Amino acid sequence: MGVIEGRSCDYVIAVVGQPSVGKSTFFAHVTGELVRVANWPGTTVEQKVGIVTFEGKTLCLVDLPGIYGLSPTSPEEEITKNFLISGNWDVVLVLADSLILERSIYLPIQIGEMTSKLVVSLTKWDVTHKMGVHIDVGKLSSKLGFPIIPISSITGEGIREVLATLVRVAEGKVRSNPIKISYGLLDSYVNELMELVSDEKLIKLPKRWVALRLLEGDQDIVNFVKDRPDVIEKSEKLREEFKKATGRMPEEIAILGRYEYATQVIKETIVRVAVRPRITTLIDKVYLHPLAGPLVSAITLFLVSALAFTINTGFPFTYLLRSLGLDAAANALESYSLSGLLERFFTFAGEVLRTVLGNLSKEIASLLADGILGGLGTVLSFLPLVFLVSVSLAVLEDSGLGPRMVVSLHNSLKFFGLSGRALYPLVIGFGCNVPAVIQSRISVDEVERREIIVSSPFILCQARLIVLLYFTKVLFPSNAIFQALMMTLLYFTSIILYLLTAKLVRFLSNVKEPPELIMELPIMHRPSLKVVWWGSWSNTKHFLYKAGVIIFALSILSWVLLSYGPTGYVESPETSYGAIAGSYLGRVLEALYNLRSESSWVIGYALIYGFIAKEGLIASVSQLTGLAEEEALTSLGLDFAQGVSILIFMMFYVPCMATVATIYQESKSLKFTLGLTIYLVSVALLISLITYRILLIV
Repeated sequence: MGVIEGRSCDYVIAVVGQPSVGKSTFFAHVTGELVRVANWPGTTVEQKVGIVTFEGKTLCLVDLPGIYGLSPTSPEEEITKNFLISGNWDVVLVLADSLILERSIYLPIQIGEMTSKLVVSLTKWDVTHKMGVHIDVGKLSSKLGFPIIPISSITGEGIREVLATLVRVAEGKVRSNPIKISYGLLDSYVNELMELVSDEKLIKLPKRWVALRLLEGDQDIVNFVKDRPDVIEKSEKLREEFKKATGRMPEEIAILGRYEYATQVIKETIVRVAVRPRITTLIDKVYLHPLAGPLVSAITLFLVSALAFTINTGFPFTYLLRSLGLDAAANALESYSLSGLLERFFTFAGEVLRTVLGNLSKEIASLLADGILGGLGTVLSFLPLVFLVSVSLAVLEDSGLGPRMVVSLHNSLKFFGLSGRALYPLVIGFGCNVPAVIQSRISVDEVERREIIVSSPFILCQARLIVLLYFTKVLFPSNAIFQALMMTLLYFTSIILYLLTAKLVRFLSNVKEPPELIMELPIMHRPSLKVVWWGSWSNTKHFLYKAGVIIFALSILSWVLLSYGPTGYVESPETSYGAIAGSYLGRVLEALYNLRSESSWVIGYALIYGFIAKEGLIASVSQLTGLAEEEALTSLGLDFAQGVSILIFMMFYVPCMATVATIYQESKSLKFTLGLTIYLVSVALLISLITYRILLIV
């Protein structure tokens, strides 16, 4: 808790940046205006403070005069440095110009040596890509050791994330350490002086930084420790010794060391590419055309997604091959697709593991082979498509084509309360709903973020594609055209549900107007492999860390549910807790869809299993019936109306437990998560029952 000129603040934020970095524009966007409070004590320089209320916290943003480094050359720069040294703040926010990061990174590095309570914002992000500048923000943050967030004060991108990060850093929820740069021989002198430096009066300043600045001859720090003449005397003595030993002053070596450090960091995290204005003009005529643009953008998305799916599962190219009578080629493509190869590997690994564990109890062997190895296989089965979709989107984004598609489809999505940015989570959702929910963070406003979180579970992911493929084969055993039409209809329905749900969320919110999209279109250029890798690996790694752990844990939970019953460990899932729960759900299904009692409990069990892992829906039916997948579905005795209706419910009732967990993670609300789950089940049941009644009449 701090006080600025009589104002009570939960947290005081010192806002620092070089001149012309965009600090005034940032303040105007965040606070609406700059609050003129007073002059800095003893000066005629105006002190400006912006008061912001965010998530129930009052943030006082102190607009410090522009400064190039911590060696002031003017009264204004002296004010900034003295305020930073005083420690009368909770967090320092440094603004750095993303267009000239090679020059503007020096100040964040200097301040990063001084404090761990630091957040850096890369300004002018809306035009960075346009100028062919690509920054791996995640890697840059990892290298420097503190949060780095790209922002645009024009479009509003990243502003909310900056405020949220400032609060988390102030509360100690985000921890980091001051930057420690190697200065070679100078380090031994710094370490010697550190032994005399006491923390008692230095408040938030690290010992190493104080010792280093004393050796650099920083008069402000000398004045700050003026009651410690022994420290000042020792620092002067060491300065002279260093000069005699090296022929150079300590400050020269320190500056050189920082620039070398900055150069190395920039070299690893920034790529500049040549832009192509002529190609840009041609592309703009097509993709930004009011009529042709949305159609061409939609076709482009379809082709990109189809390519990613084909590499991963063989679908939809396998359907084309079968329609041409090339069944053998289609089967080979499915077997040797990425998912097919992974499935064969883990099946083989499971068999080998069971053989090796033959002397152990069946319970332990099952845990290791089915639970742990199976859980690992489940996580890795998602990886190829998540990575491929991420690569596809990274190529579109880096080339400049992606932003044009976003603008082209913005007006269409705007009708449903979304901006063009919602295009990305929509496409990612076809691979996996988990990263689609996570991608809600790119939203223009908080309402759109909720729209994407609520709507994304309706998108048919890869796991549901497997269920869809088997069901359509059983419903239309010898008609590939009807199979394709059924699948197309369900995918179309999923997109409609996504859009209508977004519209509903916007309608129920206090913000009725759809979000506006303000963005600079980059000039077209050839995608950089390095930049594509940055984005793709970042998304895939995020999926592994966030969703992969959840999916693995739920796979173990699934094994427990199917391997134990009232009598303890069971070898047959028919007597497991999962089957018992399925029998209760089966009774409801029996009443709603007039199912046979001998098959209703199997479907009920499959729905529970599908909530844990959607791709296990068909496998669970096969497991209970002891038949191959297609034969297992046929054995349920479903007529056409029942089959289509049950399929619809399976497609839309809840994506999987991992997605639900991610929704909770993003919303931070159990009530919101439970309410959304009930909504998903209710919509799926309503559409399913309406379809069933219509088909009965037809």
